[in-house]
Amino acid sequence: MNTEERTEHLIREAGELMLGFRRLEVTSKGRHGDYVTQADKAVQEMLMSGLSALYPEACFIAEEKENVTLSDGLTFVIDPIDGTTNFFRHRESSVISVGLTEGKRPVEGWIYNPYRGEMFHAALGQGAFLNGEEIHVSDVPTGNALVYLGTASYYEELMGLTGLSALRLLPHIADFRRTGSCALELCDIARGRAEALFEWRLQPWDTCAGTLLVEEAGGRCGHILEGEATFAGPIPFLAANQAVFDEMRALLKSVYEEWSAQPWNQQKKVF
Repeated sequence: MNTEERTEHLIREAGELMLGFRRLEVTSKGRHGDYVTQADKAVQEMLMSGLSALYPEACFIAEEKENVTLSDGLTFVIDPIDGTTNFFRHRESSVISVGLTEGKRPVEGWIYNPYRGEMFHAALGQGAFLNGEEIHVSDVPTGNALVYLGTASYYEELMGLTGLSALRLLPHIADFRRTGSCALELCDIARGRAEALFEWRLQPWDTCAGTLLVEEAGGRCGHILEGEATFAGPIPFLAANQAVFDEMRALLKSVYEEWSAQPWNQQKKVF
């Protein structure tokens, strides 16, 4: 096997490890609704150990570790179980997300759904694939769009902004959806099952692999207010197909301006 094939094999093995846990110890990470289990830590350790052997020059940024600053060199950005609450509540809507950056941009990404045996993979300039079959975003316009609403539930200071966003956007779209796994939702956008996703604060491990997947499938990702998506820290994040992205960004910017103009929000520094 070449390195890419061995990486995929490792991620599939990590999925088997994830599903093998029966008794889960759930621990709060100190923020509202933010949890970790021993399975998250075990999967992360397995991935980092295996990937270190395959890519000895690479650095690592991962959800369950103290992290270094994103460098220009090869860096893996890992979410060992995206959708931890889903995982310990047995909702079967959790995935493993592994992105690889170089020059602070994603160059390769894998998202694996072990419940369905679905391996999503993208490499820069080479397209996006599900179990080896090429996938593409939809061309559905905003008025008919299914939009994934990220609730930023860990962050009390963003709850009002999230609620206002839902209120203002709903008349312009078909409906909202939510799975509790950002990476899983990005897979759905890449394969044309939904048209957009936004959340007012997402971490690099939530978005790194999925950003490349969506872009290689023909979609767009970026900072909600301006510019491209970055992976050095949390950002307000938007992903969508080509038909929806600009209009969705304009609607969300208008919501943010309305929210931030309220006197009780003017002292809040959220970005």
